[in-house]
Amino acid sequence: MCIRDRSLTAINQLENFRYRIENNQVVSYDQINASATILREDHTFGFSSVKYSINFEDFNQDLLQEIARVKQTTGLFTADLMNNIIHFSALPWVNFTSLSHAFSLKSEDSCPKISIGKLIQENGRRHMPFSLHVHHALVDGYHVGLFFEKLQMLLNE
Repeated sequence: MCIRDRSLTAINQLENFRYRIENNQVVSYDQINASATILREDHTFGFSSVKYSINFEDFNQDLLQEIARVKQTTGLFTADLMNNIIHFSALPWVNFTSLSHAFSLKSEDSCPKISIGKLIQENGRRHMPFSLHVHHALVDGYHVGLFFEKLQMLLNE
């Protein structure tokens, strides 16, 4: 089980996280997939497209195939991305306390963004920085709280 898989499961269980703004209208998707940044050997990265599956083995197999595919490409955009995604990025080298995501005020980008940082073990407990960026017109603090409750429950399983 990985944090991306559990995060995506929690997101798919919460209606507000499946909302997107398209052509000034709120659209609800049945399923949210993942788009993670994949680091290449030359230290560039490209965006991936990974289909969500409730079955971890299926999700992981698709993820591994997509990582291999992106590593063989060049450029940032390696696939056509739909709006029914969540953006993931990982900074396993950094123990951050805050993170800002780039966005354009002219864009209709309403996809949530998750970034995770360095896993740290301290006093027998594991900690990992976790940043969640949402469009406040679609998701508010109540829904963010529900997300973190669901995520913690899934990680505890």
